[in-house]
Amino acid sequence: MLAHTFQLLTCNAVHPVEARCCRWLLMLRHQLQQDTLPLTHEFLAEMLGVQRSTVSVVIRTLQTAGLIRQNRGSITVTDWEGLEETACECYGRVMDLYRRLLRPAPAAR
Repeated sequence: MLAHTFQLLTCNAVHPVEARCCRWLLMLRHQLQQDTLPLTHEFLAEMLGVQRSTVSVVIRTLQTAGLIRQNRGSITVTDWEGLEETACECYGRVMDLYRRLLRPAPAAR
């Protein structure tokens, strides 16, 4: 958890809001294991540390690119691979960390 926290702190300091938003959507999609995420622009703005109007612009851009579809109170990921390409490298680093930590232990001999 500490490595995850440090990675996200660094991410918030150096990456643009669009890349951070993509990372956040992908991480939530992974945690919920579903494409439709119960999110409002207000909540996402709080999580990203930006104004709601900034989130609205980013979400509109991602929707125009065909990566997501927004509805009232939810965002549906329609192209997770494209979203992953748009996200910063932090998403991949955090996912690699979890894969290493959660990999099954070798079988006993």
